[in-house]
Amino acid sequence: MNRHEFGKLVAALRQDLEWTQSQLAEYGGFDIAVISQIERGVKKTLEPELLVKLANAFQLTTLERRQFLFAATGVGDEHTLRQPSAALATDTIKSDKVLEKMIDLLERLPVPAFLDDVYSDVVAANLIAQAFMQVPQEMLTNAGDIPGGYNTIRLVFGKEMAVRSHIVGNWDEYARTGMWTFRANSLPYRAHPYFKYLLKAFRNPVEYPLFDRYWRVVSSVEMDKEADYQEFSYEHDTMGHLNYIASFITALTRYGDLILVQYLPVSDRTKAIFDQLLAENGHGVLRLAPWPDKRMS
Repeated sequence: MNRHEFGKLVAALRQDLEWTQSQLAEYGGFDIAVISQIERGVKKTLEPELLVKLANAFQLTTLERRQFLFAATGVGDEHTLRQPSAALATDTIKSDKVLEKMIDLLERLPVPAFLDDVYSDVVAANLIAQAFMQVPQEMLTNAGDIPGGYNTIRLVFGKEMAVRSHIVGNWDEYARTGMWTFRANSLPYRAHPYFKYLLKAFRNPVEYPLFDRYWRVVSSVEMDKEADYQEFSYEHDTMGHLNYIASFITALTRYGDLILVQYLPVSDRTKAIFDQLLAENGHGVLRLAPWPDKRMS
């Protein structure tokens, strides 16, 4: 992102903490004029020491810090891809083809898997994942009509309690793990109108009674996550004890990453359950959230 966009990101991170520019300057040991210059996009040189102090002040997790520092380079999503040429033999610049390739892979996987965008909207999911997550049909029916209807945050933290109702033990760790990933993937887009649209919905305590608590908890200095994977171990109300790892395959596009999440069993019992779900539901894919265009109603 350019300096102007980075300035809006810094302002969004500051506002999330409910700080004024003066408070950020005092907490981080900055000159308030520097904060103003950054947020207005007029400070052209961002020294490493300054960026580290900003990351510390914003209480960013390790995975968020990586995204934040990359955002400060001034390089946008459209520039990370190799530029088109007559000799280019791949489809990296053709986002629609990248999407179709990821969906094809999604359909062939023999484990629960789904495709997220940078906002954690689920663009597609295989039939094994649908059966495993036991998403109520009514949630899918109205998903296109509400903010974040296809988002993993709704599945985990929404008032329907679609996931929590099935987890007998270790819910707190499950929720924190999901929030870590949501925060890290979305960090460069915190100033984007669509993210603000989602966050406004997620911070409605009636619709998302647990969201704000875990949003804050994950950024606390007592917690961090050093590896870009998730391990889940918990008791399910109908499947018993489950133990699996969420592994990520990332595809780069000019509209931000597409992240294919696959659940890899790490116990014989979990593998047997995944095999049974495959036998009962077969291969196939549900197309869900629109991408790359986002609707805000």
